[in-house]
Amino acid sequence: YVLTAPKIFRAGASQKVVVQAFGYEEEFPVNIALKSFPDKFVVYSSGRISLTPANKFQDAVTLTVQPTDLPRTDNSEKYLYLEAVSPHFTRFKKIPVSYENGFLFIHTDKPVYTPDQSVKVRVYSLNEELQPARRETVLTFVDPEGVEVDILEEKDFTGIVSFPDFKIPPNPKYGIWKIKAKYKKDFVTSAVAKFEVKEYAMPSFSIVIEPESNFISSDKFENFRIVVKASYFSNKKLPSADVFLRFGIIEESEKRMMPQAMHVTKIENGVAKINFNSKRAASSIGFDSLEALDGSYLYIVASVLESAGGLSGEVEFSGVRFAVSPYKLSLIATPLFVKPGLPFFIKVQVKDTMDEFVGNIPVTVTAKSFSEQMDETELISEGSESGRRKTSISDGTALFVVNIPSNSKMLEFQVKTADPHLSDENQASKTYEAKAYSSLSQSYLYIDWASNHKTLEVGDVININVYPQSHYIDKIHHYSYLITSKGKTVSFGTQERIKDLDYEHLTFQITQEMVPSARLIVYYIVMGEGAAELVADSVWLNVEQKCGNSLDIKLQSSKETLKPAEVVSLTMKTQSSAFVALSSIDKAIYGVTGRRKRAMEKIMLQLEKSDLGCGAGGGQNNIAVFRMAGLTFLTNANAEDSEEAGEPCNEVLRTKRSEFKEKILKEGDVNYFIFISVAKYRDPEARQCCMAGVKAYPVSETCRERAQRIQRNQRCISAFTDCCEFANKLRLEEPNKLLILARMHFEALLEMGEAQVRSYFPESWLWEVHQVSSRSKTLSVTLPDSLTTWEVQGVGISDKGICVAAPLEMQVVKDIFLSIHVPYSVVRGEQIELKGSVYNHKASAIKFCVKIAAGNGVCTFGDSASAGSRIQSCKFKNLDAGSSTAVTFRILPLELGLHTVNFTLLTPRNSEIVVKTLRVMPEGIKKELHAGFTLDPQGVYG
Repeated sequence: YVLTAPKIFRAGASQKVVVQAFGYEEEFPVNIALKSFPDKFVVYSSGRISLTPANKFQDAVTLTVQPTDLPRTDNSEKYLYLEAVSPHFTRFKKIPVSYENGFLFIHTDKPVYTPDQSVKVRVYSLNEELQPARRETVLTFVDPEGVEVDILEEKDFTGIVSFPDFKIPPNPKYGIWKIKAKYKKDFVTSAVAKFEVKEYAMPSFSIVIEPESNFISSDKFENFRIVVKASYFSNKKLPSADVFLRFGIIEESEKRMMPQAMHVTKIENGVAKINFNSKRAASSIGFDSLEALDGSYLYIVASVLESAGGLSGEVEFSGVRFAVSPYKLSLIATPLFVKPGLPFFIKVQVKDTMDEFVGNIPVTVTAKSFSEQMDETELISEGSESGRRKTSISDGTALFVVNIPSNSKMLEFQVKTADPHLSDENQASKTYEAKAYSSLSQSYLYIDWASNHKTLEVGDVININVYPQSHYIDKIHHYSYLITSKGKTVSFGTQERIKDLDYEHLTFQITQEMVPSARLIVYYIVMGEGAAELVADSVWLNVEQKCGNSLDIKLQSSKETLKPAEVVSLTMKTQSSAFVALSSIDKAIYGVTGRRKRAMEKIMLQLEKSDLGCGAGGGQNNIAVFRMAGLTFLTNANAEDSEEAGEPCNEVLRTKRSEFKEKILKEGDVNYFIFISVAKYRDPEARQCCMAGVKAYPVSETCRERAQRIQRNQRCISAFTDCCEFANKLRLEEPNKLLILARMHFEALLEMGEAQVRSYFPESWLWEVHQVSSRSKTLSVTLPDSLTTWEVQGVGISDKGICVAAPLEMQVVKDIFLSIHVPYSVVRGEQIELKGSVYNHKASAIKFCVKIAAGNGVCTFGDSASAGSRIQSCKFKNLDAGSSTAVTFRILPLELGLHTVNFTLLTPRNSEIVVKTLRVMPEGIKKELHAGFTLDPQGVYG
């Protein structure tokens, strides 16, 4: 018999225990139980199975130990007994208990924040079956110095735990903050996410540096091609721009610039190309050879300035490594354990220094075997045809086969690249040792996964060859197999052996339970000289990162591009009822932070950590095979797994608008209300009604009483009432200053007629959770005012698991528009120049003018010094079709705080007003002073 179970039992998780008996012909029962350690007085869980000819004397029972029955303590490890009782055998085994149960994933609305912003955060919480955990969750916010700043607790009803926004405290620590998540009780499962706090302004366009490869070796040392691409975030390419490229060397943590290596070139139609001589540039700072630079990185800074416009941007890149050897070698699906007398398949993968596959590269293998007396046998000699292959284009792999002698105790083999463009010392080389499987009866089993290795998908039916080798091979009648994933047995079975075949086909289907990886364990029991022996092998299977609950988000629009403030429909489709968490981020944010790992990749890496196994499979004996697959076992077949769970494995096998309204109410800024009102009442009739409500009225009547006399529609009455009540409020609070300011803003804006007001520029939005109960749901959403590409993400959670939809991109563009870059902050009393551009993407030339208006506290040069808002005079200019031009404004900030500045673009039919916020900071340098005080709330010390 063989009884297998996870080598660690997770509290609260359902675990399968598989029992198989050999040599029996009549049915018999087996009782399996989890009992308290060390007394066995308490039965935590139990089950009964019958082993019969119909089930090939193999069956399983599912057992669970609840954390309430075996509570965890901080100071001691917990154990239980696994006990099996039948008429033919009684066995028990001590097994450790883990309180790691389920998975937590932290999701923030964006990766970087300014000090005045709030962090939107939610947590996806799943149990071991990847279903909603519905457990109370605790979040802790930690600043860069490790100080816990805030702790939040929320209950979980759907698997998506929504928390209140975290307001970054005043004068925060700049740098990388952490969010820690954990369950409030019973379990120790945890997760950590990071976000950055710094001062920044959103870039105006995207700049991408594309080197010809991720490494510089001898063949590219003096001629390395670099491409710089620039495009607006609405995906239009920069037609023309000046590019300034600076270079440096990053060695460990030190950065050294190379002043003599500066390049100046031009971008045409979004692209610029240069050839860079690393050898000449590096010699200027003392590096005289590639060997001296080996392992260091090329640092590139690209500054881009529009040729016709006034906007600029800068990006850094440090992803090119200097390498004497540009390649890295690794083994795929090749456990380092050989079986004497059986073939051994070696699958080599070649990657570059940035872990990208490299195809069509010659690779060689040499191999030799050693006997117990260390006698050497050459199996593949240098230069032989069987030891030379080229890597595949698709995944950079090459396959070799070595026939292992029956007396082999160890195989030593070397893999090496043979790139004809590189010298011998620049080739990558790696030597491996594979130990022979130890068997008392010289019986072996080899699973050949390397020769047919591929990334699997749910639904795939795979066919794996299993090679047996034994002096008693005629006594082998069956092969049995187990498939484990995420620390649990998900499938098992027995297959009859076909006589006179050198190998057997083992066929099974990949299921959703096997995502993101699985382990296949195949074993048989052979009867030797009066003793039975358990013979086993295993392999690790990589399963494609597919969703458990297929989720699809589509944009219902017949147009490829959209307009600011346009109403669009989003359709969410799921295979079954699910909760879907939405979020949308401005892709310009990646110009601040760089690209991050995709959500689904993070989730799959987290799921991978629940694997109790280690390595690519195999083992030096039957005990090691099961333990390295994450299993413990009981058998009477000449093997005993007496070890307890070992060290953890370190081997890695795979690589809304309401927010704006709250801000208005909180800051009490009159300008925000004004511009929202103008944006709200874009219809000329509604604007006229709003303006009528703003005007003072000599008779003492309320706004509601005045509105009753209006003979128009309800929309006009509503506009009149809103604006009237707001104006009255201003008269009470600031009878002079604010009223004059408001009146002038209203008049300046409303005289435009058809001008579009763009004032809502969030970096993220659509932070909502929706229930999709009928497999499909459609939302109507209003786009913000940004001209950019929005990346919409959807995460679905249901009883079938978690699913991250492929990102949906929405491009928002205009034919004629104004773009102004406003820095994060300016200093009071320092004159600054604000630069911007006017773009005309139409097929005909236009006339335009741009003017600026600012309230008290900001002086705009060339304006009148009258009180209240100052509005520039406007001179019209010509702008050709498909071109842009620069605009500049000089301002002098006089008062601290937040100030609204609006820029007006006037054209015959496409006028717009762009509303920006200017943050004015005090003069001087901010310093931190640390002082100690004694807090004595109880008055002990007087």
